[in-house]
Amino acid sequence: MGKLNIIIRYTAALVVLIIIVLSYLMVPKLVVTLNFMSISLNAPLPSNYVYVSVYVVSAALVILIASIPEYGRWRINNYVTGELPTFIRMIRDGLSTGLTITETVNLTFRQGGVLARELGGRIGSSVIGPSELGTALMGLARELNNRYLELASIVLESALRSGTKAAEVLDLAYREIDNVVVNELDKVNSLKPYITLAYTIIIVYVFLGSVILAILIPRLISTTSTIVSSLPTGLLSFGNLSVNVINSLFVYSIMIQSIFTGMIIGKVVYRNLSVGLMHSSIMTIMAVALNYVLNLYMPQIMHV
Repeated sequence: MGKLNIIIRYTAALVVLIIIVLSYLMVPKLVVTLNFMSISLNAPLPSNYVYVSVYVVSAALVILIASIPEYGRWRINNYVTGELPTFIRMIRDGLSTGLTITETVNLTFRQGGVLARELGGRIGSSVIGPSELGTALMGLARELNNRYLELASIVLESALRSGTKAAEVLDLAYREIDNVVVNELDKVNSLKPYITLAYTIIIVYVFLGSVILAILIPRLISTTSTIVSSLPTGLLSFGNLSVNVINSLFVYSIMIQSIFTGMIIGKVVYRNLSVGLMHSSIMTIMAVALNYVLNLYMPQIMHV
């Protein structure tokens, strides 16, 4: 599973890179010239923001498709972490009432839940001992990269081998892990409003950019051309700079802004950059679509 995830990530990154390169090579371009004294620069830049938008959205869709499995894995991880204290408590209670390890674990499986389902597929023996339970927990912990499961596997295996003191050790383990897990989940839930804030920032960024492109940039280009024409010949000049070129570059900036914002969300809220990239892709698609709509109607709205 780990190798498959790595293959998916690298393949998606390669496809996204190819799409972005094609978005520059295949779309219509305009050569923007800048002359300063004896220095002349010619830069072929994309001049059709609609074509660029299609390529950028395609790249975002690839990122979205590649990150959805990682988001599903994060959700499983989150459910497993939340159910872990209850799992330990049920084993403690079962051993306290005189049940065997096998009977106690089977009882927890019958209660259902994501953790029970995941462990049930890893414990194949009819008789469950400390080593079988510890191995199953450790295997699941490594697959999900869950440090709480790793701790629980060590504590459970040690406690179950302690004989008559197993219930006491499990009671202490339950209390400690429950406190840690509750604090961790509360921290994650307290940070979730920042996701809404991040989406709001992207929307405001696109809206302000569209207003500037529709109103200020055409006037700025016209004013700059007038100023440049009044300068001595050969001192400074530029040509072919248009709103379409700037709008195409703005679409690229939307994707860059969304990627970095999503990565921050992933690192801070989810502790997982891949999940953050899922939000990046959604932001990119939403923002590019909004930019397209605003470019259609902003001139009429602003009476430009």
